[in-house]
Amino acid sequence: MNRSRPGPVRRTAARLLAPILAINLVAVGFGATQPVAAASTGTLSMQFDGYAHGLIALKMAGELSLDKAGYSGRLTMRTAGMINWLSHMDSDSTVRGHFTAAGVDPTQFDSTGTTRGAARAMHILYEAGAPKIVQQEPAVDDARTQVPSSDSAGTIDTLSAIALLVRQVAERGTCDGAVRLFDGRRVTALTAHTAGYETLSLSGKTRFNGRALRCDFDGVRVAGFVKTDDMAQQRRTRHGSAWLAPLVPGAPPVPVKVVFDNKALGQVTLYLTNVTGSPGAVAQNAAGLVR
Repeated sequence: MNRSRPGPVRRTAARLLAPILAINLVAVGFGATQPVAAASTGTLSMQFDGYAHGLIALKMAGELSLDKAGYSGRLTMRTAGMINWLSHMDSDSTVRGHFTAAGVDPTQFDSTGTTRGAARAMHILYEAGAPKIVQQEPAVDDARTQVPSSDSAGTIDTLSAIALLVRQVAERGTCDGAVRLFDGRRVTALTAHTAGYETLSLSGKTRFNGRALRCDFDGVRVAGFVKTDDMAQQRRTRHGSAWLAPLVPGAPPVPVKVVFDNKALGQVTLYLTNVTGSPGAVAQNAAGLVR
């Protein structure tokens, strides 16, 4: 038995990161339906618990600050429960950017964390709309195919996608949209479709119950494939759904529930456990969000 190669259980934590970031964070942007001026001011702080097969699997917290000129955001995540005992993973990502007439102009994206006991870091700067990896750890990821510049061109990070899509859907009033995401190691093409309003019931995992807008998502890996994994499986379209509701006055709707399929764990469900908002707090919070 080759013990140097991690099995499916040990890879679970790492595989959780990409779909959670893509589905959950972009859901915030696709779900906003208020005027741009009202939805683009202040700070939103959110906390989530993630479950698989009824057991806690992860803890996640996000913060987004917006004003008319720019935005900043932060997302932290760590495994929890039995998954954490088997394969610990934690991640801390931040972003800073500006709004433009055409959309958003991210200036930098940073991500640090630990996966399978190894430290990982990514520092990306954006030049003329193109992402440039300035520093990464490990310096070379031999386990994954390199992302060509032709595939990363025109992409943005997941946190910038929130700011961009808040403005886009403010004009459309629906969840429908598309975005290409790049985290320094892989590119994912994500599309969203409006499924309509549904009523969610109260449960022991969340305090929210009531009417929420359902958005269905399809994500496809475009580049940055794991060399030892089945290519057809990696290229397979992944599906998910997010339910959004306006819980903070003057702020866009936030995801109260997110469901998606994971290769190792099966169906994973995220529940919003807490959300707070502080209108007009961008000035004092933005500096602390980006290291």
